[in-house]
Amino acid sequence: MERRIIQSLRKHHKFIVSMHVNPDPDAVAAALALTLFLRAQGKKVRMVNQDDCPSWLNFVPRISLYEKFDEVKHGAFAAEVLVVLDCGDLKRLGSVARLIRPGVQVINIDHHCTNENFGDLNLVEEQYSSTSEILFRLLKKAKCHFTKDIAMLLYLGILTDTGSFGFDCTSSHTHTVVAELLKFKFSVSDMYGQAYETLPRRDLKPFLALMNRLELFYGERVACLALTGRDLGSVSDEFDLKDKVFTFLRSVQGLEVIVILTEQGKEKTRLNFRSRGSFDVARLAGQFGGGGHKKASGGFLDQGLTKAKSKVLAAIGKAL
Repeated sequence: MERRIIQSLRKHHKFIVSMHVNPDPDAVAAALALTLFLRAQGKKVRMVNQDDCPSWLNFVPRISLYEKFDEVKHGAFAAEVLVVLDCGDLKRLGSVARLIRPGVQVINIDHHCTNENFGDLNLVEEQYSSTSEILFRLLKKAKCHFTKDIAMLLYLGILTDTGSFGFDCTSSHTHTVVAELLKFKFSVSDMYGQAYETLPRRDLKPFLALMNRLELFYGERVACLALTGRDLGSVSDEFDLKDKVFTFLRSVQGLEVIVILTEQGKEKTRLNFRSRGSFDVARLAGQFGGGGHKKASGGFLDQGLTKAKSKVLAAIGKAL
């Protein structure tokens, strides 16, 4: 499959590169790295996403290439190939999926175990830590001339999707890839600080107030935090609230499942799950039309926050 994808990247000239809605660092980093590679080959490339780039990722190399999707503008671009990175299904692509028209080839590169293989060409390797790790291998086989920017991007994707190399998805291959990337001599401590030390002082008290509302269930094995639109508005745009909640709760002994429910409207709730131990949140997310990894998944429910919370907790209780 890698050979066929490389042939397509060489053959075609106009590309759109995209990734899942509400993108995380791995998705953004992989998409940017591929965009830089293709541009270096003389290709015409646009990198787009349904949503604005999270402002806390403004430190990422070449982030100015990130564009919010506009159907008219990007439809007129008439790409031959749509490359989708770090996205398990077409619903997670959001409005960018409208660009999949007759004659447009779709390349799907991902590491989620629930990936639906929706592309014409699918490179889905769930044994890898991140999409950035898969992309490193692909670019190397494509004889990419790695630059410091590409190396930094791929390192960032791997760093964050492995939880600073602390998650089970970290392998010997992961460390081999990182060793290659570190030859470009960028500052690891700066990268870590920009990726993780991102709690603005003005957000400290609102964050602590929200954490005070955290609820524990099933013998304190399950932690649940329900967030309203007003809650999200209490912190600044550059603060990745959910990531900070997950990071903090992963350090709490005895927690097996962490749930964040986010109000998206009166009748829609976003679900984000994390787990420790053997609990499979990918299977849990699948009950709600979502997916992801065994220990990190998400989805949506077409119900309000209160009903969604009851339904999700009931499903967790049954699984436990």
